[in-house]
Amino acid sequence: MTEQKPKKVVGRTVAIALGIIAIILAVGLVGAIADYTSIISGKDNTIANDNKTITQTETWLNANITSLTAQITSLQSSEQIMYKIAALKVNGTWVNDQIVNQSASSYTNFTRYDGYGYYTDYSGYVSVNVWTSTTNNTYVEVIWSAYGINYDNRVTVGTGGTAVFPVLPATIEIRVGNTNLINGATETVTITYVC
Repeated sequence: MTEQKPKKVVGRTVAIALGIIAIILAVGLVGAIADYTSIISGKDNTIANDNKTITQTETWLNANITSLTAQITSLQSSEQIMYKIAALKVNGTWVNDQIVNQSASSYTNFTRYDGYGYYTDYSGYVSVNVWTSTTNNTYVEVIWSAYGINYDNRVTVGTGGTAVFPVLPATIEIRVGNTNLINGATETVTITYVC
């Protein structure tokens, strides 16, 4: 019987050692789980922040795309206008069928609403059409000065006709008059600027 007691002591010692090892392993497992839970939580926060940054960046990009698309549309429109200007396909009517009366040997000076001559933004030409006149001594005169050029040209149109004058960007003075010595004149005038 004495032989069996040492076996129980050895078995009990092994059981205690295994119990201690199991407790150490359990504590280590709990610590590992807590550590990995903390790491996963940190990664979740990083992913959430990255998703927020991605959303903000997408919003910013979409706003810039909208802005740039509007700028492209504007530039394309400007290119079309520049093409039309270069091809002399843009025009504007400054005076439309205006009737003017003058005394003998005088002229009517056509101006903008503010009393100044018309201003041309681009090179082109001014077309002055005298639809009707009560005298065959009617003339059209255009005067401007720009880039060291002083332009003053008079064209006789008689009882009706069209006179065309080149222009540079400048303030343009336009006169329609008559060279009668005794009688005045009445004209119907249309002025168009083409650039």
